[in-house]
Amino acid sequence: MNGYNFTDRVRKVLQIAREEAARLCHEFVGTEHILLGIIRDGQGVAGAALKNLGVDSATLIRSVESTVKEGKYDGATLDRPYTSRAKKVLEFSMVEARELNHSYVGTEHLLLGVLREEKGLGAQALARAGITVERARAEIVRLLGHDPKFRDAPGLVPGDVDQRFKTALALIELHRVRFGIYPESLDDLRFLGPFDHRLLRGIRYEKLADGYGLHIAMPRGSKPEMSYPSEFWRGLGIRSTNVDRSP
Repeated sequence: MNGYNFTDRVRKVLQIAREEAARLCHEFVGTEHILLGIIRDGQGVAGAALKNLGVDSATLIRSVESTVKEGKYDGATLDRPYTSRAKKVLEFSMVEARELNHSYVGTEHLLLGVLREEKGLGAQALARAGITVERARAEIVRLLGHDPKFRDAPGLVPGDVDQRFKTALALIELHRVRFGIYPESLDDLRFLGPFDHRLLRGIRYEKLADGYGLHIAMPRGSKPEMSYPSEFWRGLGIRSTNVDRSP
């Protein structure tokens, strides 16, 4: 899996996909079965994104099933191989996780993987429902950044923390250069794209009388394992942080 951890929910979805292939008497697991797995599971970020995008689960299932014929394979085991397109879906899922700076593959990445394999039956069914990869990605990023249910997604690694902290510093200092003051909150930062909002998750900001405080959200009593030399902090308006400022 190229260093990426598939979440338990993704593993459940892929198990449902195998069950769907068996139900339809298909010898292989294709993109259509993966999509059926996502729909029938109905949980996680992917399920919420589809619901918010106006997708009716029952209608989408009928749309998928209308494009496939019931097979004749009656193998007793659920251990069916993936088609080449289904394998591409899993590869695209890992690419999406990497591009979103996640260290895990969740149902949201799996859904984007289905959409990116445009010639698969899964993507075609989603296209008929009006779902594009751009629409889905935008809704996924919004959910991860704003919905408390999904805000604390798993998989944050030290490299993520370092990048997020430095990105927040850069955006805050840029705001001061452009507008002459530090922002009242991170929500006041302007000209941000969806990826910028994603990077700011887990960062706590507070405007102070003489600058600002910037902390990385951590479990009570713990500190991030990060340290920057004194030269790093020179010229910045940061006055309070839980990051080590030792020389």
